[in-house]
Amino acid sequence: MTSLIVGALLAAGGAAAGIALDRARLRRWLRSLSPAHEAGSGPRRSVRGLVEAAQKRRDQAEEQRLSAETGARRLESSLDGLQAGLVLCDAGGRLVTHNAAADIFLQARHGEALVSRVIKDLLERARAGERVTTTVVLHTEPRRSYEVEARPVERHGETLGAVALVRDMTEHQRIESVRRDFVANVSHELKTPIGALSLLADSLAGDPEPEVAARLAGRMQVEIQRVDNTIDDLLTLAMLEDDSSRGDERVAIDAVVAAAIDRISETAEQRDIKVIVSDHAEIEPLRGSRLHLESAVFNLLDNAVKFSETGGRVDVGVEVVDRTLRLSVADEGIGIPAAERSRIFERFYRVDRARSRNTGGTGLGLSIVRHVALNHGGDVSVTSQEGYGAQFTISLPIGDTD
Repeated sequence: MTSLIVGALLAAGGAAAGIALDRARLRRWLRSLSPAHEAGSGPRRSVRGLVEAAQKRRDQAEEQRLSAETGARRLESSLDGLQAGLVLCDAGGRLVTHNAAADIFLQARHGEALVSRVIKDLLERARAGERVTTTVVLHTEPRRSYEVEARPVERHGETLGAVALVRDMTEHQRIESVRRDFVANVSHELKTPIGALSLLADSLAGDPEPEVAARLAGRMQVEIQRVDNTIDDLLTLAMLEDDSSRGDERVAIDAVVAAAIDRISETAEQRDIKVIVSDHAEIEPLRGSRLHLESAVFNLLDNAVKFSETGGRVDVGVEVVDRTLRLSVADEGIGIPAAERSRIFERFYRVDRARSRNTGGTGLGLSIVRHVALNHGGDVSVTSQEGYGAQFTISLPIGDTD
């Protein structure tokens, strides 16, 4: 890309030089027309021919000038279309051109000014023949990361200058960080129950007593179920991240809520928790995936029941406001600390890790809820007061279902 850009710049410069040369020749030809040539028809015809030739060259020069200006505008538009910042200097270190993306650095007075200094330093080294790359991290809020690369621009062994490219690596670094955290979390989440299974199996092999064996086998079943739940949730998340998985069914939200409540009913009965659905008007079907929507509502109910005190209640509300469906699940449980709310939709993030593990939670439920909402063009929000419960609300647009 660098050679293409520099070639275009050199071509534009060559066209400009050609125009200047043609104009100089035109002035010399006009000065050569002396009064002696005005006598006689032969000389007059010669003068007329020279004038016509001069006019032709003038027209050609004007055409070349317009072509060069058009090429320069196209080149400038192409450079401004780049997401990366580009800065080009000549052999003497003077700035030749830069694109719009580089303005934020070259004109910066605060954090990005550090990037500008790095650009200048690397261009100096590139003019000396080096190819250099470095990363600049700005400890701002949010934290930003830039990669600056500089290299010499050469043609036929001659150094014409240097070019620097600045790429914003912030999103790339964030994705890499998420990937590393995800791998570490999956490894940890699976290692814990697998390690427990190994110990239980050793104990079971060394103790033939039927009562002890039955107890150990029961514990093994719990750990196996934990592994199974984690794998199921990971597969669900992988499927939700595929854009083609949204579905295009006509989904009755009442049927979705009823199915989710039916799935949570046994757990709720064991903890003596009542799940109550508020009265609401009939709601037209949604376009989407019934399976995924049911999974989202179930995960909200599952969290609400698990984090409620015995004998409590969970309220489910459904309403439509301005063509937006709002489905809420509220509990009277322990609530969520304000400092934790911004992270609760992250994978494997748990507010109360000990309680979540005791109840068999994978830490993936709320992440699944958020993906389902986003895949259906909506979102999920939470309001909570620590010690007084929490309310999660899924908002989904109601579109044409015909």
